[in-house]
Amino acid sequence: MEKYSGRLAIQQRIIPSYRASFFDRLAQKCEKGLSVFAGQPLKSENVSTTHDLEKAEYFQTRNLHLFNPHSINYLCWQVRIVKWLKEYNPDALIIEANPRYLSNRQVVRIMHNKGRLVIGWGLGAPTVIGKFVQLRRKMRIRLLSSLDGVIAYSSIGAAQYREWIG
Repeated sequence: MEKYSGRLAIQQRIIPSYRASFFDRLAQKCEKGLSVFAGQPLKSENVSTTHDLEKAEYFQTRNLHLFNPHSINYLCWQVRIVKWLKEYNPDALIIEANPRYLSNRQVVRIMHNKGRLVIGWGLGAPTVIGKFVQLRRKMRIRLLSSLDGVIAYSSIGAAQYREWIG
């Protein structure tokens, strides 16, 4: 992998322990640094997380959870994300491509107003079911359409993203 000459920032809802080594290896390829923004899960999630990054900078936030993260109605607001973005001033940003993280829309606007790249990443975008289907579809389309690109973790996820954004 070639070096990235700019400052890279990554937004996550949480940092699962298994992902720390990935962020540190990626940070070694970022000449001007890598900052990871994330909060903590709810205790009921039973997820092993970390804030111990050796190479990447970690900016811890507080996640404001509305409903359980396993619920289709889950929403999250990440406190101080704009402050982090302004202080770190990245050249490119990678965000979780999840429309339920409401603060991400504001971050995309800020980055695009500066003429900077925003990439989404995630597991995919399965069919929307349950309550508020129309609203949730609009939220997903709005977020995915606003991104400069999307990285999927699998070929199935990539196909799902293509279905949503063409």
